[in-house]
Amino acid sequence: MRNDALKEKIQLKGLYSTEYEHPFDRQSLDKLENTRGLEMLTNRVLDYGLEKYLHIKHTGDNIRVEKETIPEVYDILLEACRILDMRDVPQLYINLEDKIKSFTSGEKQRIIVLSSGAIDLLNSDELLFLLGRELGHIRSNHVLYRMMADSLTILSQLISDVTLGLGNLVTMPLKVALMHWYRMSEFTADRAGLLCCQDVDVAAQALIKMAGLPLKYHGRVKTEHLRKQSHDFDKLEAGNFDKLIRFVASYENSHPFTIIRASQLFTWIESGAYMNILNSHGQKQLPVDGKCPNCMAPYTAEDLFCTQCGYKLPTKRSKEDSEKVDTLSEEDARIDLTEDDART
Repeated sequence: MRNDALKEKIQLKGLYSTEYEHPFDRQSLDKLENTRGLEMLTNRVLDYGLEKYLHIKHTGDNIRVEKETIPEVYDILLEACRILDMRDVPQLYINLEDKIKSFTSGEKQRIIVLSSGAIDLLNSDELLFLLGRELGHIRSNHVLYRMMADSLTILSQLISDVTLGLGNLVTMPLKVALMHWYRMSEFTADRAGLLCCQDVDVAAQALIKMAGLPLKYHGRVKTEHLRKQSHDFDKLEAGNFDKLIRFVASYENSHPFTIIRASQLFTWIESGAYMNILNSHGQKQLPVDGKCPNCMAPYTAEDLFCTQCGYKLPTKRSKEDSEKVDTLSEEDARIDLTEDDART
């Protein structure tokens, strides 16, 4: 990660996830929730402690990012939470992985895991895009189903062991529906990432790097090149055979093709919806004092205590209140002066 300063970003006060969620995400989620066996599988996941297992796995094998240890990365997480108007700051960990990867785990205690490749290959604004994507998953309540999708092999084995091999809750239709929604939820996450970094070129470069462009060629493939390739790829939708090939190819991947993701993101931008959100929620002023002195969590001027650690926050008079006090003081001074003149 280059040690470059983040550009000033608009805080999206009062942002709702429904404002930027991709329709494919919602449609595939509706189908998933109507798939036989999902409710039973979800109950088993909660009963058998999958979340606790994953928490131990991720926190016991990775390095936690804290203000005192890696402030450059931790500050980007805080900035991402501020921009997307999220007061609950997830824990952040780094694992050893050359590729640019990230994921979120934990329904009760949220943690984000970044790959070391993401830290090495992305600059600060691109990392903001990546963290914004994970916060988008949290905002849209994707985490539980995504944990289930990421752990299908573990779940199948667990349920088979518990039922002595007599039961199979993870049926093929359920697997297909779960993995299809998993891929569609990435479109929503990309939108959240763009809202966080607030720069189309930054989002495009992050996607280009995530697609595997070698380090020595970084910067050569521009946004317009990615846009053209995504538009060319869209032309393949003309025939049913091409659609079948694309479905089979994407079924083997946990994420949709990068070029398809870019195409969906550019379409959203060109529709004007992206700028509408920035214009309707934009507040360029940072909140008073911004970060808790004790734990560095973001807070607003209305907060008396930190929502994360309970620390009593410093308060400042607003400009309007200060002007009122100054006006009253001037009036008091004039009154005192008039009384003195009368006595004289």
